[in-house]
Amino acid sequence: MYFDAIVGGSVLLLLGILIYGPWQWICTDVARQSVFEHRDAIFDLADSGKLSFDSPQYRTIRRSLQKAIRYSHELTIPHLLYVVIMDKKQHESGQSELLRAVDQIEDAETRREVLMHVNLALLALVKMVVLKSPIAVVFLYFPLLVFGNLIPKIKRLVDPVVSKTGEIIQSEAEGSESGLMAT
Repeated sequence: MYFDAIVGGSVLLLLGILIYGPWQWICTDVARQSVFEHRDAIFDLADSGKLSFDSPQYRTIRRSLQKAIRYSHELTIPHLLYVVIMDKKQHESGQSELLRAVDQIEDAETRREVLMHVNLALLALVKMVVLKSPIAVVFLYFPLLVFGNLIPKIKRLVDPVVSKTGEIIQSEAEGSESGLMAT
């Protein structure tokens, strides 16, 4: 009986160490890599001549994504909730610099392509926040993964929440100390 308790306690301890150690780093690294890839895809658009390297829009987009990459290690659900509750006025003020810069791209096709990459980069950060939390994985991620694909109505309800969460994350990254060092 004592042996079972020791084994059970050890398994729980090791699971806790795994979840709050390497799993956190893995989630952050995967999300950062995704943001890097989308930032590089936007670079490729500029390299192909669809966007000017010298344009203020391109420089703002690149700088903003770099801030998000640097800020990602701070992102957790408790941190995000704190930001939403304590800095509510900051996020009600409108779009982030990143999305304002995307909106200023004159060519509609290029703007659409850049927006797609920006949205996918922000989605990676939102997924990372959820996947870092075992409770959120069980109660949010898995049910949405299963039922969101089965019931399109749920997906339509969740998409705006995910989009707004990505916008909040980006706004916070642009205003954070670690993000400010990214220029």
